[in-house]
Amino acid sequence: MPAFYSQSESSEISDSLEEVQVGMVSRLCAALFPPVCVFCGRILLKEKDDAAAFFSKKLQICRNCLAILPLRFPEERRISCLSNPYEGDSAPDMQVLVPFRYEDPIVQALRAVKFHDAPYIGITLSFFMSEALLAEASHFDAVIPVPLSSQRRKKRGYNQAELLAEPLARRMNVPYVPAFLIRSRHTRQQSRFSDPILRSVNICDAFSVPDEFDLEGLSILLVDDVTTTGSTLHEAAVTLYRKGAGYVAGIVAASGRM
Repeated sequence: MPAFYSQSESSEISDSLEEVQVGMVSRLCAALFPPVCVFCGRILLKEKDDAAAFFSKKLQICRNCLAILPLRFPEERRISCLSNPYEGDSAPDMQVLVPFRYEDPIVQALRAVKFHDAPYIGITLSFFMSEALLAEASHFDAVIPVPLSSQRRKKRGYNQAELLAEPLARRMNVPYVPAFLIRSRHTRQQSRFSDPILRSVNICDAFSVPDEFDLEGLSILLVDDVTTTGSTLHEAAVTLYRKGAGYVAGIVAASGRM
């Protein structure tokens, strides 16, 4: 005897079948493509320890890599922006917050973010950056990634600083406003220069703030991947100060400076 179902019952059956199919596909994908550690690439095992399980599930870090991350001690995280300070500096007190030393596996992770468009690694690194900020109870009105020139962005296809800044702003619940700062002049890569003075000359007047934005009194956080001499962050900060910003600080994932 044929079974007859009302329209609502048929809809519920259809929804149930769809949920079963989605679940089967999800389990199949998990079996074929298990999650791996963002640093070493090994398959992440199920952790019984709550702390290890959090880093494994939420941030995709295995127990071994978590143990060797080159985290700075809290008292080592703040460094002066410029490695080579000078008299007459218009932003002499600017500081940069740095959660990691520039060592592996962070170096390889940053290279992946910078050259291989790896937003998932950016999310992991930005977590540690936001934790460093939260530990200091810092408050900002806007988060801005250090911009690339249109020429370099077109060549690379993305800005690595944005892969760190956007999830950082979201976790800090601070407006993410990349439009506040633009790269108005193409420059050579800073890594081509070892002399701090040459780096400063190379980046001079490379940034600008569009006329339609009023930054008067705003507290702004600048985000980049690494800092060496600090020339890039410093020039960006000076540009923001000239447009009325009240306070500018920087944060990067790693630095070789102490």
